[in-house]
Amino acid sequence: MKYEELKKHLLKDTYIDISFRRYLSFKETDLYDESYKIAILSRLNSFLKGQDINELTVLDIVKKIQKENPTTGSFVHWSNTDDLVKFAEARPSEVADLLNQLFQSSSSIEERVERFREKGKAYNPSISLGAPLFGYLLAAVDYTKYPIYKQEVFVDLKRSYGIELKLGTVGRNYQTYLSLCEIALQHLKTSYPDLTILDIQDFFFCSTQYEKIMVESAVEYLHGIATQLGDFIKNPALILEAITKLDSESLHSLRENYRNSEKVNLIKFMVLDKIIESGSVSIAEMEEIKNKVKVKYETNILQSWNNFTILFQLYYADKKKKVQEEQRKIHKAIRQMEEFKGMNFVEEKVLNGFNWNQNFGCSECWLAVYEKGHANHRTAPQFFVTIDENGVRYGLLYGDHHPNQGQEDLVMKSDTESFTYEEFHQKMVGVLEEFKQEREEPIEKEQEISMETWIELLQNDAVFEEKDLVYLHKMYELGGEATATELAAALGKHSASFNAPIVQLAKRVHEATGITPIKREDGTTCYWCVLFEGEYEENQHFTWRLKPNLKEAIATTHVDSGVVELESYSKEDFLKEVFIDEKQYDTITNLLHYKKNLIFQGPPGVGKTFVSKRLAYSLMGVKDENRVEMVQFHQNYAYEDFVMGFRPDEHGFSLQFGIFYDFCQRALENPEEDYFFIIDEVNRGNLSKIFGELFMLIERDKRDEFVTMGYSKDKFTVPSNVYLIGTMNTADRSLAQLEVALRRRFAFVTLEPAFNDKWKLRIQESGVSDQMVARILFVVERINKEIVGDFQLGSGYAIGHSFFTSKPENMDENIWFEGILTFEIKPLLEEYFFDRPEMVHSLIEGI
Repeated sequence: MKYEELKKHLLKDTYIDISFRRYLSFKETDLYDESYKIAILSRLNSFLKGQDINELTVLDIVKKIQKENPTTGSFVHWSNTDDLVKFAEARPSEVADLLNQLFQSSSSIEERVERFREKGKAYNPSISLGAPLFGYLLAAVDYTKYPIYKQEVFVDLKRSYGIELKLGTVGRNYQTYLSLCEIALQHLKTSYPDLTILDIQDFFFCSTQYEKIMVESAVEYLHGIATQLGDFIKNPALILEAITKLDSESLHSLRENYRNSEKVNLIKFMVLDKIIESGSVSIAEMEEIKNKVKVKYETNILQSWNNFTILFQLYYADKKKKVQEEQRKIHKAIRQMEEFKGMNFVEEKVLNGFNWNQNFGCSECWLAVYEKGHANHRTAPQFFVTIDENGVRYGLLYGDHHPNQGQEDLVMKSDTESFTYEEFHQKMVGVLEEFKQEREEPIEKEQEISMETWIELLQNDAVFEEKDLVYLHKMYELGGEATATELAAALGKHSASFNAPIVQLAKRVHEATGITPIKREDGTTCYWCVLFEGEYEENQHFTWRLKPNLKEAIATTHVDSGVVELESYSKEDFLKEVFIDEKQYDTITNLLHYKKNLIFQGPPGVGKTFVSKRLAYSLMGVKDENRVEMVQFHQNYAYEDFVMGFRPDEHGFSLQFGIFYDFCQRALENPEEDYFFIIDEVNRGNLSKIFGELFMLIERDKRDEFVTMGYSKDKFTVPSNVYLIGTMNTADRSLAQLEVALRRRFAFVTLEPAFNDKWKLRIQESGVSDQMVARILFVVERINKEIVGDFQLGSGYAIGHSFFTSKPENMDENIWFEGILTFEIKPLLEEYFFDRPEMVHSLIEGI
């Protein structure tokens, strides 16, 4: 990431200034214990000043550096300095040259560090020379210019400031961290002229590692946004002005997100377009835009909207992640309070930003910390924090489905600048006894493995095998939690493929640490509990979460902690994989954009499901499984599975949300992204029973309109960025009864057998000969001619191309062909001609 991009992220709002003020106050307390850094580095700076580094002096120099590395709060792991000393003992002249070029060369820091590492690896491939070592070496020469480096600080810093950047090479990581320190120094020096890089490093360290600074900064920052939003609600002209001041790149990106939109989102697009073209837009001009859009629709599309709620998402789009990150810090600080040790909290739920009210937007955000064993926070006593324009309230609150609903023990702090972590901590601990009284049963305390022990285990090949590290690091990339289905999709595996490896790994951890195995009520050992926490979410999906200390340990060694790299997928990729032409592709995409709901219908084997997923990928531009959901309808599929319903749990019955409801909520939270819901075998389900009142909301002209749900009494909508793609087998005899219900809400695209040039090329690439291609075409043409011309069947029953898409490697093509004909096509024909078996014999005979 370029210097200017880093600067944009670091200085995009007032957070760095708020955090620095809190850091300065923190330094005045007894908790601050980082002053040893300057004492050690001052000694080393004096020692190395004017020092001639050569083959005679280099060993003494690196031993001095090794000795000065403190045992508590060390600058670098002892293995790095130990390896450096061994390197200098073995090759003093080479190490002297490397140190001189590291300290004095005019090339970039990244190049200097990587050259040093390259030579070190040539000497010993297993040598430990990490970024903390180079930060320490450079700071030992000049601490006013070079910061010491901690990987966990760099990772937390990127997360805190929304810098979506992967960890790279050692040299690049340090170069990026140095740039961040230089940007912060330049910015803060205008108010604090005596600062050095060491001060900035200390600030970054303390502000990412001490709960006091993190919580106080978060509360003050969130209150600032709440105050601003409160002003916007009273005077919407102010939010228009704030949107106008967004940088050009953000405005153009937002406009593209809302291009080709309908209803309220079309208003957003036109407002953005006006700002970009004219530089501003007034409330009067916005009213004209609203009226221009409103008259296009028969219903009142603005019934649930006002100027603030229309504009909110435009203002909040680049703040949403930062708000959630600050809430996450408060949530984590509560869970990790020493007095709460041993309590079994749900990790990082519930965090509701300023968009919690169906994404309309408001001036309040809140979070709840509650224990596992409850269906959700609404049934639980909870440590509660809410922030709005009036200040911050925190303490104990009972969920609205708890027997004590409406009761609370909260304290109000109006002046957030004087808010202190000490008062916050005191209040939370003060309501602990009342909180515990509401626990239905004591929760057994588990033995905890420290982060340091996890780090040692992760580096032990006898405990953590390569395959273990693959799925654990992937889970870390997914935010530290995932369902088995989500993890499997990210790794291209089956969801059951992790069961045995996790059990075996847990057994090795037991043996290496000697911890007591965790027992279930029936006396069996819970192996996954060693590595994970987990629970059924409100939608009854079981989510695995990395144990906090294990997650922190993985963070220190993770090489891909930025955004999960998604494979790109374009229109060209679609046309290479799918046997349709560009004209048909354009027709299909235009239909889907206009109608919002589309069904691929066709005979067996034309690739309806395959085309559905590839179409979604091509329209997203990437293979993002988080924005694609697939279900298959069947006769027992119900509204309770799809939308919501009451289901049994350990406390009786609770309202639980279905897969489509959750999917729409995800789409609502990310209006700038498109989401695709694929329903396989759509005609096999009772659609009226499954969709209920949502049957109206899926229509194109009803999107973004809210209805009150029968079970929850909450407002709900199907957002306009959700696209439904169904598949329907035209050979299914249940089609006719659904025809009327489907036609008005879906566009229908018929996929036909495509034994074309693309198909020929595909199977020839899999090793099928020209002679076999000709044989397949002859057989299929003969069968399909009979099927299409049959008075009871027709083209909807034809044999599709996917029966013969690719031949398995090393399989004889004749065996492959005969197998498909005998065990796939013949049984299908027997079903088609169930009352005329002689037709099957005549079609198959002699082929």
